[in-house]
Amino acid sequence: MRRNMEGRRSLKGLKPEVIPVAFFALMLIYTFYNLFLSQYNIFKLMELKNSSKKLEEQLAMEKEENERREKLLELIKAHPEHFKEKFARQYMQLQKDGEYMILFNEK
Repeated sequence: MRRNMEGRRSLKGLKPEVIPVAFFALMLIYTFYNLFLSQYNIFKLMELKNSSKKLEEQLAMEKEENERREKLLELIKAHPEHFKEKFARQYMQLQKDGEYMILFNEK
């Protein structure tokens, strides 16, 4: 079966100056789409960068807190009796024989 050749267009009638202009126009449109309309546009990337900074700051704070707690754990292991007595006095409000405690209500 023969196809009709009348409907086909030829590139022979196209001027050579039009091809580079058309190419750069398409690249400009594609660049605009990627910068502003795509899934990872420039605004989304800025938002991700800010989120990353916040997470890094939070991670640094958690590392500092972890180091502080590790130092406290080392102190507790080195002097367990001192911290047992401190815990009993502060949180359980216990006292030694002959001692009196005065509780203050802070407001």
